[in-house]
Amino acid sequence: MLKHSIIKILFVGIAVLGIAACGGPTGSSADQAPTDTPATTAVSSPASSPTSAQSTGPLHLTGVALAVNPSSFAAIPCGTTTNIVFTASISVAENGGGTVSYTWNILNSTMPGSVSFAPGETNKTVTYTLSNYTVLLSSTSSVFGSLAAQATGNSLSSSRNGPGGVCKLPGPFQVVGISISTSPASLTGIACTSTITVVYTATITIAPDSNAGTVQLVWTVGNQHPGVSVAFAPTQTVKTITISETGKIGRFSPFPHGASLASTSPNAVSSALVKPTGMCV
Repeated sequence: MLKHSIIKILFVGIAVLGIAACGGPTGSSADQAPTDTPATTAVSSPASSPTSAQSTGPLHLTGVALAVNPSSFAAIPCGTTTNIVFTASISVAENGGGTVSYTWNILNSTMPGSVSFAPGETNKTVTYTLSNYTVLLSSTSSVFGSLAAQATGNSLSSSRNGPGGVCKLPGPFQVVGISISTSPASLTGIACTSTITVVYTATITIAPDSNAGTVQLVWTVGNQHPGVSVAFAPTQTVKTITISETGKIGRFSPFPHGASLASTSPNAVSSALVKPTGMCV
């Protein structure tokens, strides 16, 4: 009986050791991989893309400015040929890049073009050269240009720009003569004690083929010495100005006093003293 009990205990112990060696449900559950991995979310996140921080909306123009070289014709002799370069600066808001199309308007003629902006670029310059242009007195008013730019987001145009000044003429700007005439030219036939107005007309002549300039002058009419300035346009050589005085004439009256005119700039030239001829009756 005791032997049978010992045998049964040994059999049970062997069976338990066999089950432990083969493994059970608890060990199988511990080896399964997790089904919710944070790596999947990190890969699909836009934050991990190197271009996602750069805006990719429509390219937006922020400015178009136009410069010209030369900026003035003043130092260029008339009849000279030269190149006139128009340079436009096109600015855009920082973006993912894109293309800006533009149209030059030079001397009322249009020329299209385009320029590309790389991601992050905000400024580009484009140029147009008017080659071998002959500079004339009329060039100041006829040479000008502008640029109109168009992008997906909007469009902008520059102000019109062109060289100022006038080309250089060979003649010196100086006064070569001043003459005066009167109206009436004579007092003959006019009753003494009459009150009349005498108008003095001065003609100022400057040297031919000169550039624009201003002549400074001083009248002398009796004890009066009013100053006056006269502006001449390029190639203009003759200008007239007037002054008048009113008074009563008589055989022994100092009226009319007569008038003279003298230039003080750019050079000194004086007219003769002039007054109506004859005597009142």
